[in-house]
Amino acid sequence: MTPRHILVPTDFSPSAEAALDHALSWANQFRASLHLLHVVHDANTDLYGLGNAEAHIDRLREEAESTAQAQLAELAPAVSAQTVHTAVVPHPRGDVADAIEEYVAHSAIDLVVMGTHGRRGLERYVLGSVTNRVVRRGVAPVLTVRNPGEEADAKGEPVAYDRVLAPIDFSDHSKTALRLSREVTSQYGGTQHLLFVAEQRVVPTFSDTGIPGVGVVEMDSEIVANAEQALEELNASVEGPAVSTTCHVEEGDVAQTIVDFAEARAADLIVMATRGLTGIDRFVLGSNTERVVRTAPCPVLTVPTPPNEKTDD
Repeated sequence: MTPRHILVPTDFSPSAEAALDHALSWANQFRASLHLLHVVHDANTDLYGLGNAEAHIDRLREEAESTAQAQLAELAPAVSAQTVHTAVVPHPRGDVADAIEEYVAHSAIDLVVMGTHGRRGLERYVLGSVTNRVVRRGVAPVLTVRNPGEEADAKGEPVAYDRVLAPIDFSDHSKTALRLSREVTSQYGGTQHLLFVAEQRVVPTFSDTGIPGVGVVEMDSEIVANAEQALEELNASVEGPAVSTTCHVEEGDVAQTIVDFAEARAADLIVMATRGLTGIDRFVLGSNTERVVRTAPCPVLTVPTPPNEKTDD
């Protein structure tokens, strides 16, 4: 997948500004058009017979739209992308996620870049509700970006993806993510790291006396031993540009191992599917993916698998 139309929903927060930096880099690297979107709440007081209130709200909404347009216009001149589109969209229910989904569908958006939380965000372990819902719905790949100011050593350096991490569980969904990982790695001239986590699960146990306890269930040792070769074969079988690739096998809790690996290897980007082998439907974000998005030390690109896509690799 080569992104051609990139959307940045913005509430003008520091997190949204950080997302715009990454979106600009993608737009320039892939020669894509950039869309800047702000959603304004469009209240309807007619339902309550409050005509005067409706007129007042109309004026406030118009002022909000005008202010938002001015702020978007200030952002646009600094953009060196091929084409820049700005839009202020009123939404009758004030549902930002719905407005984003509608814009994605109507404007052929193939990548959404968002901050992990907006003005109401609390801290790194709370994924913004709007971002969370957009990722869950899987209408397009979503690049989630944390505000670099959250890190004490943030330096505001130019966007670069020298080390791209792609967690793989050999599901069709992870193959889709691998294709995009290779595209990004090639475009930025980086190195791709494929990671298979041999999951260790903590399960309840009961002794003969009925006293509960816990035990650790480990993956079959033969599967672990063959995983690195399987990663190499999978990478060779998936279409895409040839990139420098290193394969890794780790054991442990899946999400925590991915985050720890990303920190230890100073990963610049994590590319992973929204669902793995245990995915259910488009509204259920895999728990491992959600935990990684919430706690990763770098941006995370979540990749949904189109319902009609066939993966026969």
